[in-house]
Amino acid sequence: MTVVAAKKLPLDRTEALDPLTLQLDRKNPRFAGGGPGGRKADVAIIKRLVEDADLLELVQSIAANGYLDLEPLFVVREGAHTVVVEGNRRVAAIKIFREPALARELGVAVPSLSPEHKKTLERVHVIPLASREEARQLIGFKHINGTHKWDSYAKGRFAADWYRAEKKAGTTLEDIARSLGDRHDTVQRLVLGIFVLDQARDRALFEPEDRFPGRVFFFSHLYTALTRPEYRVFLGLPERWRDQVPKENPVPSESLPRLKELLNWLYGSKSESEPPVIGSQNPDVKNLGEVLASPQAYKKLKAERDLKAAHEWSGARSKQFAEHLVKALTQAERALGLVYGYSPDPTLLETADNLTKVARSLLSQMKNPQEGDT
Repeated sequence: MTVVAAKKLPLDRTEALDPLTLQLDRKNPRFAGGGPGGRKADVAIIKRLVEDADLLELVQSIAANGYLDLEPLFVVREGAHTVVVEGNRRVAAIKIFREPALARELGVAVPSLSPEHKKTLERVHVIPLASREEARQLIGFKHINGTHKWDSYAKGRFAADWYRAEKKAGTTLEDIARSLGDRHDTVQRLVLGIFVLDQARDRALFEPEDRFPGRVFFFSHLYTALTRPEYRVFLGLPERWRDQVPKENPVPSESLPRLKELLNWLYGSKSESEPPVIGSQNPDVKNLGEVLASPQAYKKLKAERDLKAAHEWSGARSKQFAEHLVKALTQAERALGLVYGYSPDPTLLETADNLTKVARSLLSQMKNPQEGDT
């Protein structure tokens, strides 16, 4: 399949609608899995926008300047609803002003509006699109590499939904990456990560909303982990899995308990009151992978839930010891090669004497490891 360049905006279709007749998009990648249906869905979506998309800044801007209807919203007709597929943040801000009960439920203080500014909220210009498929190329580049970028989870969700919808028609991830103006390997990693995450959600092993309180859902922790061979072995994924055509439910059934463990360690659990063991992606994702590759360290992590302590059992300390020892020998040999330039100096003489003592103690403990424990 050949994917053409993104289409120009069909401005000839523009209509002016009452924003209260528009439904927020419950399938939007930024809100997917964000809550129940009906009014509760709108509340959940707007809460997400308040938390993650600076919605209240837009509310303040509208209070000061009115709604600036400069860029049409994209909408699709789905049954009896007109759904906003592009512009949810703007519609949410208008709803806060025009629906006092909604604002109270959200706990949002609504700024006062002048009569002139109130009038700007009565109609918004929209472009009705024939389907979500038509919308993809129109909005994809804008949010993947354009001026209004989504986070990695939203990007992955958008690409995965596109792939699922059109793979039977021959669309490949390479086609999607080309349309989005992104690298194929980046889109591949994101979609593979979404497939693993969706499998965990479908099996009730993990839900992003259940992550430990106060933590952002860093989807990058998961898809970055899956690029490392230790994680793929831990989950029973094939060695060349990253290079294969994405398939649904990639983790073998016998490895699903491990998938649940992994997601709990990456994100924690609100329902189980367990914080994640990951503090930051670098170096914790790498360190956790090294723990998973060591049976002894893995058991310690399960028992104590302490990544730093478990990592010390993973063989990492042995590797560091070897690196420091070789470096020490190299530096000592370089000093020996320059000893002809030494001028009598009591401080340097004392340093050399201490080096001798440290070297003897080191050699003694390497020959008799138990001595270092006394």
